[in-house]
Amino acid sequence: MNLSNILIFLGFSVGYISAQCTPPTGSASCNANVIYYAGGSCTFYDSLCNVLTTIPAAEAIWSCSPAKAKWVLVNPVAGGYYEFPNYTNTAPQVDLRKYTQPFWKSDTIFNELILLTGAGSSANLMFEPQQILGVSNYNYQTQFNLNVDYSLNGRTITQISPGLSAGYSTTFGSGLENVQHSSWINVTYIPNQANWGADSLTRFRGGQLSNTLSKLNAQQNITVQALGMSITAGLNVSGFAGDPNNFTPNTPYMKSYIEMFAEQIRREYGVGVTLFNSSCGGKTAKWGDDYCIPLVNPNQPDLVLIDFGMNDIWGNTSNAQFRTYMQSMMSKMRQGNPNVEFILIANMLPDVAGMGAPANGNLLMKGFESELLGLESQGVVCFNMTQLSDSIYQRKGAKHCTANSLHPNDYLARWYAQGLFELIRPQPNTSVTNTLPGPSVTVNMRPNPSSGPVWIEWEGFLKSQPVQIRCLDMHGRLLYQAYHQGAKAQLNSNLFNEGVVFVFVEQGNLRAAHKQSISR
Repeated sequence: MNLSNILIFLGFSVGYISAQCTPPTGSASCNANVIYYAGGSCTFYDSLCNVLTTIPAAEAIWSCSPAKAKWVLVNPVAGGYYEFPNYTNTAPQVDLRKYTQPFWKSDTIFNELILLTGAGSSANLMFEPQQILGVSNYNYQTQFNLNVDYSLNGRTITQISPGLSAGYSTTFGSGLENVQHSSWINVTYIPNQANWGADSLTRFRGGQLSNTLSKLNAQQNITVQALGMSITAGLNVSGFAGDPNNFTPNTPYMKSYIEMFAEQIRREYGVGVTLFNSSCGGKTAKWGDDYCIPLVNPNQPDLVLIDFGMNDIWGNTSNAQFRTYMQSMMSKMRQGNPNVEFILIANMLPDVAGMGAPANGNLLMKGFESELLGLESQGVVCFNMTQLSDSIYQRKGAKHCTANSLHPNDYLARWYAQGLFELIRPQPNTSVTNTLPGPSVTVNMRPNPSSGPVWIEWEGFLKSQPVQIRCLDMHGRLLYQAYHQGAKAQLNSNLFNEGVVFVFVEQGNLRAAHKQSISR
């Protein structure tokens, strides 16, 4: 009996095992969960040539391919099928540890973006700087000097020399004024965050996402999927390649908040994350409701981020309809995946003073925000970027946060990523007290976040004898163990990943413990 007969005898399909089939005549190879254009209706097939879904021509002219897609047959075939990958092969030139450190509690703000348009133009920083560490152009190649190239008054930077705005450029397309990536100025500084009052918008909500958190805390890999529009796809961040008519990818080639969110999960929880981004420009909540089953359900995600609203504010979607579409989407996804959980994103406000935004866009977006907040329940959390962007705009001005009136620049996209991760950020093990009675230990990273040294200092121990230092991560894994003499030790920061670290200092019967959030 040959191998094929043995497999059939055991009840296996030879075709299934080999994952081979003869694709339909005239079909083209395709990829799953990517933006595409087709000149006719599309029938998508999986790798076994099973029909996944058929998309009518009116939709297929610009859409996202379904999950598990391997082949596509376009009718008429002459219409063609073209895919638009979101990014080039150029790697992001950003330090993701620094870029995803929460702005509102980091002791160093890295590369906050401002827009200067000529001598005398000015821009507000998000926080008042205690010290400016550096001001550079978009690609970091040109450094600017205080009182030579710019002046500083409180939070306000004012341009002096023309060099600061040398890269400033805008183009007009799709009814929008698009600020090119070369226009932005990077400011790195030590902030004073004393008057920041929006912490409630960026708090831990993991208790409502218990299925996802249970897997993460158990060190199990997860699948994350995004379903949304152009903002979700990454349009107008510096690394996005799918809009060549209006933007060319440029330094620092940052990816969207979706990719940064997934990378934070990988880094801080130490698990694998399979990421699918089924988002396409111009789509509304109705599109998400119409196509969520073929786009999402075959992937069986643990967590789905649903992000609509910016295209719904044009008067075609009422608040009640928006809520109904959201409820319907979640119901359809739960039918095929009962344990799936959701983060609903109340979208950023448009810049109503900019070209192409509806004058009542803010009011309409706040209406959608209210509906999403009303859908919160166990397994459903709303990330309120509507209120958060409102607070940011009041401090900086919308034009310093947006690539055009409808899309975030790299800076505001980082707020998306940081705020989303804060919902599920690893929490300290409360069974370990911050300090034990008697001897004490403190931990500092100077500066934090950075690649600088980690200092561990202790009191209440005999200085004539060495102490043993042990550092563990939140899962109890040993990161460092050694003996040290004196009252402090300098450790290399490369020993630690970003996240919560527990430090124990022991000497005979004397013992002290400290939990520390390490930022990089």
